Amino acid sequence: MGVLIHHNHTGYEMPDDNQLTRLALAVIRQEKMQPGEINVIFTDNQEILQLNRQYLNHDYYTDVIAFHYGPTRDVEGDVFISLDKVDENARDYGTGFQDEILRVTIHGLLHLIGYTDSTDQEKQSMRSLEDHYLEYYHKHFR
Repeated sequence: MGVLIHHNHTGYEMPDDNQLTRLALAVIRQEKMQPGEINVIFTDNQEILQLNRQYLNHDYYTDVIAFHYGPTRDVEGDVFISLDKVDENARDYGTGFQDEILRVTIHGLLHLIGYTDSTDQEKQSMRSLEDHYLEYYHKHFR
């Protein structure tokens, strides 16, 4: 059990896999949960669009999709991240690519933990947690 990082798409300067794994475990443990089997899959817009259409009936690109494995006591699932969309977001929001990768990774993990972002209040809560864990990363992993 643990966090596995998969690179299905390359061409971007990525954070270190070991640091991403440590961040993921820190987020899960600080949320008072236990890590199970977690896959973080870095991919492209085409795969994200295919997943979005096939499993969520959404016909658009997105930066992150999280699939929870089911009812377990542990945090388990797959987090798919489109590096193409993350790059676009970083340019649109004026943030660095590395920070945007970290943010969407944290966002996907929060979904696996059980957080949702269906309402404005939930979105604000998740954004606050993303900011907290991004700050945590910069303090402890740099």
